[in-house]
This record gives sequence, C-alpha cells and structure tokens, in this order.
Amino acid sequence: MKMHDLIEFYKEQAENRQLQLPWLRRLHEEAIVDFERLQIPTRSDEEWKYTTLELFAQQKFTRANALQLNMPTIDVPIGIHITIANGQVVGLDELAAQLPSGVIIESLAQAIINHPDKIQAVLGRALTVSHGLQALNTAMLQCGLFIYLPEQLQLTTPVVVTHWQDVSNQAVYVRHLVLAESGSAMSLIEDYRGASDCVYFTNTVTEIMAASHSQVTHIKLQRESESAYHIGCLAVEQGRHSAVQSHVLSLGSQLARSDTNIRLAGEYAACVINGIYVAANSQHLDHHTSVLHNVPNCQSMQDYKGILTGHARAVFNGKIIVAHDASHTDALQYNKNLLLSKSAEVDTKPQLEIFTDDINCKHGATVGCLDEDALFYLATRGIDHAEAMRYLIDAFMIDNWSYITELSLVAWLQSIFNQKMAVI
Repeated sequence: MKMHDLIEFYKEQAENRQLQLPWLRRLHEEAIVDFERLQIPTRSDEEWKYTTLELFAQQKFTRANALQLNMPTIDVPIGIHITIANGQVVGLDELAAQLPSGVIIESLAQAIINHPDKIQAVLGRALTVSHGLQALNTAMLQCGLFIYLPEQLQLTTPVVVTHWQDVSNQAVYVRHLVLAESGSAMSLIEDYRGASDCVYFTNTVTEIMAASHSQVTHIKLQRESESAYHIGCLAVEQGRHSAVQSHVLSLGSQLARSDTNIRLAGEYAACVINGIYVAANSQHLDHHTSVLHNVPNCQSMQDYKGILTGHARAVFNGKIIVAHDASHTDALQYNKNLLLSKSAEVDTKPQLEIFTDDINCKHGATVGCLDEDALFYLATRGIDHAEAMRYLIDAFMIDNWSYITELSLVAWLQSIFNQKMAVI
C-alpha cells in the first residue's frame, strides 16, 4: 500500500466519528488536519531516521468494534484493576466502592459527559504532537480513562490498567488522562498485552497533569505480541514541587516506539525516567525521551538500559532541554546497552540543549558486550557460562530495579523480565 493511500485510509476512519460537543469536535478536526500535515513518519524525519514503518504501511488496521470482548487473565499482583479488552473498558462498575470520596475513575467517553469542564481544560495540554500517529490518536479518541485526584488525597493502592488485544488486523486507540491536584499522590500501572502471533496495532497516549506538590508514579509494561505494532507516548506537565516517576519495561512487539516527554513547568519539580528494554529475534524497540526544564531549580534523571540479541535492533534518543530562564537545573541522562549477539544493533543519541548558565547537566551512552574477564573469573569459580551471564546481567540492571520502591511489584516485574531472558 502506498503511503498516501494509507493516510487516506486512516483519515477516512477518523472523519467518520460523530461528536456532539463543539469543543471536542474542534479538537477532533484540528487533529485530522495535524495528521494530514504531519502524516505517518518516514526515515526522512530526523526523529525516525533509525526506525522504519514500511511493514506497518503495508497493513490496514481497522478500528476495533464493540462486538468482540475476550478477557485476559490478570496477573499483576497488586492494585485496583481495570481492563481494556479489544477497545472496550471493563471493570469500572465494581470500582466505585473501592475508591476514596472525591476520586474519579471513569471511561474518558463518560467523563467527557459527566465532567466536561475538567476534561476540556486539560485534554491535549500536556501532549505536544510531534508526529502524525500522535495526531491520529486524538483524531480517533476511541477509549481510555479519566483519573482525577482531588487536593491532598493520596491513593495508596495502585491503579492497574490491563490492555488486551486478540483480534487480527485491528487497531485500538487509547487515551488516558490523569489530573492530580495539589498535594495528591497515586501510582498508575499500564500493562499492554496481546494474543501470541496476533497482528494488531496499539496507539496509546497517556497525559498526566501533576499539580503543585503532587506525586505521580507511572509504570508501563509493554509485552505485546511479537507480531504487533505499538506506538505510545507518555506526556507530563509538572507544577511546583511536584514529583513524577516513569518506569518502562519494554519486551514485546515486532516494532514498538515509546516516547516519554516531561515538561517541568513549576520550580523545584523533579522527575525520574527509568527504562529497561529487551529485544530478541528481529524485534525493533525505539525509545525517545525528552525533559524540558522551563523554570529554575528543577531536577531530572534519565536512566535507560537495553539488552539485545539475535537480529534485534534498538533505538534510544534522549533529550535534556534547559530553557533560557532555567538556572540551577540539575539533569542527568544515561543510556547503556548490552549486545549478546554479533547481529544485534543499537543506535543511541543522548542530547543536551542548554540556553542558560549555572546548571549541572551530564549525559552519556555506552554500547558493549559482557566482560570476558568477568566471565572467565566466574568460570574459574565453577560457575557455568549461562549462569555467569545471568549474574552479570543482573548486576547490569540492579540500579534500574532500585528506582521502583514497591518491592512486591519489583519482584513481579523481575519475573516477567526473567521469562523473556529465558527464551532469548
């Protein structure tokens, strides 16, 4: 299929939406215009130079309908659970009794009707559209959640959203909107899964508005079918003294692109962006991060690590942007990669854009193999090669696991990680 025909195909699906609210209709129409202008990224786009969507462009993914609901097994060991199965939000009716007074968790479609003022004020505000598939997400606006925390309320139990697809050649467009008012706190876990060998498309955007003194932890587990396509974005705007943590464990999909974009808009805001990706066979995993320091006295830390084997390929592009007025910025960024085969490949590009003085910014990237001397040393102690490799890999990953404070969740994520490592 030619790219022009593919654009027309998705544009036609988007234009078939029937939206009643004038402000929502305007947002939808603007998104269609943006999609047509930005189009589907190609390798001629600088931010996509190492990632090709040629195979994606040969597919026709139609929007999931509301007729096929197949429920997955939920294996996340903690939290309040919600499922989005083939584009349908399930489990909200039983949720209300588990929530403190004032907390709102509704489908985005229902929240637009019940809380239009809250939604209109923030929907699309954290997201700066950088490519056509993000614009397509807004144009489709198929399903997702609205999560609202009132001032000073701390939700101690994580909200777990399991995303599931098992219908071939369908696309699900997910949009989550989190509004954390001043002094509130919560954790959101997004788990993306699908039936093995099923070819489908997940297009997801999560927007988080973290007001002053709020604390939000976001965990994304991407373990889609290795025949699937995943395009995702986490977009965050932080207020004064807010703290946001983003943790990503990316294991699935034949091609996945995950963006994490954080805008520090209030003084003394801080964020941690922590990522682990493991790619095997012919998987292609692409991670782009961006932290915009807009104001003084903010902190950011980025630490992404990758493990690749087979003919897998990974891309990491991380940006730290320090605006003219953002003095006393403290920003760190690291990307380290282990290649376990000669055919694996990674392209890494850490970036600093600094427009002021009196800052502390560091970045670095490494690509290498396991230390042969360390492997030899362990062999002399009677440890076989496979076990020695695992010891060194565990040591390589230890800092990334330590950023997650919920120990039972860390143990479960490590078990998922170990399942992936056992088959590569």
